[in-house]
Amino acid sequence: MGKLVKGITWAKEQFELGSRPGRDKIIEWITAEHIPGQIIAGEPYVDADRFAIRDHTGQTPMRLGANDNRPKTGIDLLVG
Repeated sequence: MGKLVKGITWAKEQFELGSRPGRDKIIEWITAEHIPGQIIAGEPYVDADRFAIRDHTGQTPMRLGANDNRPKTGIDLLVG
C-alpha cells in the first residue's frame, strides 16, 4: 500500500473544479476497484502512489495477473 490521501484532497489534485467527484462517488469507485484505495471509518482514502502508476489498461499492477496473456510492460517488471 502506498501513500493514502483523503478522497476529497485527491479529487482536488486530479480533477478540475466543477468536474470533481464527491465523497460518495469516490467510495463507489474504491469499492468497485476502479481506483485503488481504502474506506476507513466511512471515509474514502485513495492510494495516490498506485493510482499514479496505472497503465493504459486501467489496471493497477496488483490486478495484472501472470496469466493475462499480454506482454509485460516496463512498469509491470518494475513493480513486480
